[in-house]
Amino acid sequence: MSTRCVLPPAAAAKALTTYSSRRRRWLADPALAEQDSLTVALHPPSEQQIAEDPDTVVVWVRSWRAYTGDGHVEWAIRRWPSFGTQEVPVRLTLAGAGQIASAAGRETEWRALMMRRDVLVDRLGPGTETLSTAVAATAAKWLDLDNDDFVRLTTIARWLSDHPNSGYLIRQLPVPGVDTKWLSRHHGMVETLVEGVCGNRDLGIRRLPGLRDVALCDPDLLIGTPRRFATSLEELTALPLTPARTLILENKEGLYALPRLAGTVALHGGGYTVHELAGIPWVVNSEVWYWGDLDSHGFAILDRLRRHLPHVRSLLMDTATLARWRTLAVREHKPTFNEVSHLTESEAAALEALREDDLRLEQERIPWPYALKRILITFGSGQSSAAAD
Repeated sequence: MSTRCVLPPAAAAKALTTYSSRRRRWLADPALAEQDSLTVALHPPSEQQIAEDPDTVVVWVRSWRAYTGDGHVEWAIRRWPSFGTQEVPVRLTLAGAGQIASAAGRETEWRALMMRRDVLVDRLGPGTETLSTAVAATAAKWLDLDNDDFVRLTTIARWLSDHPNSGYLIRQLPVPGVDTKWLSRHHGMVETLVEGVCGNRDLGIRRLPGLRDVALCDPDLLIGTPRRFATSLEELTALPLTPARTLILENKEGLYALPRLAGTVALHGGGYTVHELAGIPWVVNSEVWYWGDLDSHGFAILDRLRRHLPHVRSLLMDTATLARWRTLAVREHKPTFNEVSHLTESEAAALEALREDDLRLEQERIPWPYALKRILITFGSGQSSAAAD
């Protein structure tokens, strides 16, 4: 029998595909949602196909006679020499987004979307011409919110739109339940909605500055300052430092374990934000070393830093270190495949060796006595040998 005859489940699948692809446009333009339609051709069988499998044809016709779903089933007369005159279904027409959603089994979802869409547009309007588009673009996110979070969303988006330059810290925002964690989870959605209201993604709020850990390996560089401390990037930039060398490393314990090193300041890299350190004049004007994990992310971070500081050199991120301590490597479960084009030959070779076996050698796994010896050798004989300092 024909494989072309479309049964109700197949028509429902077609409706679901249409619903999924058009839902966003419908939300952005309710008039379009009402006017849109879907016609599903049911592909009646030919006389030959009936002859080959009459029982299946009977089941197909009966399935459409019993159809009680949304839409209009159109029937037509077919005349066949061998089977006489028969009435068969030829197409299903679904009028409007509501019928398409219902036929797709998404009626409840569509009603919830329309209800929340109307609330957002009413609460945030009149907004800009792109407000409806912004609401539609974030639908997948706000549909999943529970009622309390949805109220928070509409309230904070309205407040931020009404106070575009508040300068508040997140916890100062006058919306119960909207704290740093909440806004971090929903930041993109809030930005998009605020842009739809006032045409600008800037929320006009402040965040607590991220603190960078610092180790003054040479206390004489800044007399009277604690040897180890944490401060903001802005304050770090303003420090009257003139180190001969800056050592950037990712492991904070390693940073706090460093001994006295003449003319040296050590900084915590901050992962993929490491390039922010390239904006500090005294870092730029010093000899810069980077020591990160021997894994795909470590080399990607090194590559990013070197794009901003071409003279940066790496420490313990080479084939010799990998070969010496390969037995301490573990599997890298979530590697990055970002393009890296600013690595030295040895660094690139180490990265390739790690990728071949999906390995990572974390910075802290390298025994500290070995790492410290390499640091002292690399930075010269003028450094302190007080490893227990």
